Amino acid sequence: MKRTAARPTTDPIDWIADTNEGRVPGLLQHKFDAMAADAFVFLRATAGLGHRAVDLAALPSVPLGWICGDLHLQNFGSFRGANRLVYFDLNDFDEAGRLPVCLDILRLLGSILTAAPGLGLAKPTALGLVRLALESYARALVRGKPFWLERETAVGPINALLRQTARRKRRDLLAGRTHIAAGERRMRIDGKRYLAVPTRAPVRRHIGRTLEHLGRHFGDPAFFELRDLAFRVAGMGSLGVARYVALVRGKGDPGRNALIDFKHAVPSSAIAALPQFAQPHWPNDAARVVAIQDSCQAAAPAYLSPQHLGALPVVVRELQPVEDKIALPPLARHLAFFDDTLDAMARLAAYAQLRSAGRHGAASVEELIEFGERILARPATWTDAARAIDAANSRSFDRFRKAWHGADPRLQALIRETPKKRRLLR
Repeated sequence: MKRTAARPTTDPIDWIADTNEGRVPGLLQHKFDAMAADAFVFLRATAGLGHRAVDLAALPSVPLGWICGDLHLQNFGSFRGANRLVYFDLNDFDEAGRLPVCLDILRLLGSILTAAPGLGLAKPTALGLVRLALESYARALVRGKPFWLERETAVGPINALLRQTARRKRRDLLAGRTHIAAGERRMRIDGKRYLAVPTRAPVRRHIGRTLEHLGRHFGDPAFFELRDLAFRVAGMGSLGVARYVALVRGKGDPGRNALIDFKHAVPSSAIAALPQFAQPHWPNDAARVVAIQDSCQAAAPAYLSPQHLGALPVVVRELQPVEDKIALPPLARHLAFFDDTLDAMARLAAYAQLRSAGRHGAASVEELIEFGERILARPATWTDAARAIDAANSRSFDRFRKAWHGADPRLQALIRETPKKRRLLR
């Protein structure tokens, strides 16, 4: 009998099989290998499973708000907004929904504890970082005003990242992902990050039509003229879903071409894990992702919009040379830098919730301020919850590792090629 992602199950292997059903088999093989090798990678790939492990009944009352749904140490990064400023902010809203606001900060705190052994951090040190991040989040909520991080407001490693990425040019991005043949730029098909799309694949026609729509919508049809197309391999939790990158004319051939990302928006596993919390009606999951991201970020990335490829809802945005993340291992060797970075990440989580307060049934600013005050009054409640999340992830990781290395048939079925699955590349 076919499983569904919403079906209740206490078995993490069933849950993983449910949420990965229908994805590209070859990419799932890579994903499962990575998940079985590292507990932090496993956490990054299993957001809904992590939320199911939170004992909300044992926690104090928590307001509902817009959360990204997958807030871990690697879900922050730099990007250029439509106003052309380069920001550092939350940058992945695939799992976003209207859920208890504590879930984002608890997932971030749990990810610190999970990542700590691989970074060479002792448990007392990791717990100290957890307490720092929790206090930063709570104090930002209590202040009640959302701010943002760009070059003029960021400090430490984030400031260094923003200054470094701001110097990158479009040609740098194109040089790494494309090549010029016979005077024309083409995608660099390397079999790893970019895969070929068959010449007669229907998705080429769908993307062409969507680019025409984007050209009309943004008032620049020439910018979105299609030059080439590839299937893109990126991410961890979303690895295996349909994702394409279109090489377009941009501001001129071939030196000023641009890259447009199309990512299939699938149902949120965070929402599915907590069905008791009703959600607003969205036309589709791409509309959900874009609406929440636009509400939570200080400025949305260029060309962010919900679109369709035929019947497939996709989130569209421009790939940018300024996109990057903070490298964690160097931070672990300089704890003062780690303190600065976690302080900023925790504040950004609070700013996102304050910025989206009151929208579509989200808690008000006053309710978020009160929640922050309650955290400051009883921080041990939340650090204990973060430790429980890390422990639950460790148990699920161990079970998954044994199942994967033991060739569990539920997982093997997902990586088996079929004609229907091969059509995902088309």
